[in-house]
Amino acid sequence: YNAQAIFALCSWPFSLKLLWAPIVDACFSKRFGRRKSWLVPIQLMAGMLMVLGSGYVEQELGLDNNSNSNVVGSVIDGSVVDSAATTVEQAAKSMNVQGVTFFFFTLYFLMATQDIAVDGWALTMLSRKNRGKGPICNSIGQNIGYFLSYVGFLALNDVESSENLWRPLLRLPSRPGTGLVSLGGFVKFMGSFMLVITVFVGLFKKEVDMSIEGGDCCTIGCGGGGDKSNTDMETLMPKNGVEEEDDDTDDDDEHEIDAYEIGIMETYKRLWSVVKLPAVQSLILILLTYRLPCALSDNVKFLKAVEFGLSKQTTALLSPTIILPLGILVPIIGTKIWQGRPLKQFMFAYKFRVTVVALVDVLMLLTVRSFRGGNTSLIGGETTSRLIFWGLLIASTALQAIVHSLQFNAQMTFFAHRVDPAIGGSYMTLLNTF
Repeated sequence: YNAQAIFALCSWPFSLKLLWAPIVDACFSKRFGRRKSWLVPIQLMAGMLMVLGSGYVEQELGLDNNSNSNVVGSVIDGSVVDSAATTVEQAAKSMNVQGVTFFFFTLYFLMATQDIAVDGWALTMLSRKNRGKGPICNSIGQNIGYFLSYVGFLALNDVESSENLWRPLLRLPSRPGTGLVSLGGFVKFMGSFMLVITVFVGLFKKEVDMSIEGGDCCTIGCGGGGDKSNTDMETLMPKNGVEEEDDDTDDDDEHEIDAYEIGIMETYKRLWSVVKLPAVQSLILILLTYRLPCALSDNVKFLKAVEFGLSKQTTALLSPTIILPLGILVPIIGTKIWQGRPLKQFMFAYKFRVTVVALVDVLMLLTVRSFRGGNTSLIGGETTSRLIFWGLLIASTALQAIVHSLQFNAQMTFFAHRVDPAIGGSYMTLLNTF
């Protein structure tokens, strides 16, 4: 637990990126592109870090020998099965958690900075009419990436699957006790893939330059042109509680021109002006509190299910097989149903989340406790018990994934349609922080 607590520090940059988001908005090369000035070098550094540090990760995790390579998932996420407990313990003793944490903290810092640039670029890359499709791309991309890096890697790293399935399928020579892909090899491959994609983006993807002259911008207080954030934010919250359709007009050109005129201090001032707006303060209060009614359901139910006897292997299996497909399909379907109405989509999912999902979660936990306790007569015999058990378990997992996806995409769509593109990266980071 101590090692996992230390390793959890590596995700801090995503919680703190608001501190340097205005710098990403204000400093850039006009010749190369406002967002590419950050996106390309950051991704090149991240890719090189993964390629050059792949061996270091295995060494610091204590997985630089074949006997320990098949327990990487157990060492990282703590999902230890009895048969591998001894091997995991040996790997854990040789693990340098501080070194691993430093490596991934650096990688997370780079990715958090890249995320600021991507959020800002999406606001100007897509027309105002199509901004709502940005969160869909985000959600689908995240789920595909999660599938490849989690399920895909564990399947190729597993010793039995590699020996009995992948090597015969690919006609590779037998290597008992060794996975098809090691952690270091996987990290190196993904780093190389990132480098290739980044070079492609840097060479072939152009940003629309709306400035009058070329040059660079990274001053402490260049230009400023006044504070437009108050007028820009008047439409953040629907008037009289009525959500209006987003119009098709694209009025972002003036914001893009203005973006070249403001500096670091002006960006921080604009961001602070946004925070002081009553509408934004009300929104922040909502974002900080709306999860409270379902906090236990979201974070504790599977822990209680494991406590009642549900195996960790079952919970680990449910995530990729149910959540990932839904994470791809639900955003697309939700957009078709609630076209241009993200708040209605959000409220539908929220009401469903605090009523039906909560009820299904309670029934699932009661069923797990009853079934694992051997008392199957209460629910109609063993066959019926198994059907009810698996039905409620799958329903609980699926419904939670559906409402989370609907709410996430509704939030992102709502934000994307209403933020000021002149400080788009900082603006989106501010709202996403809560």
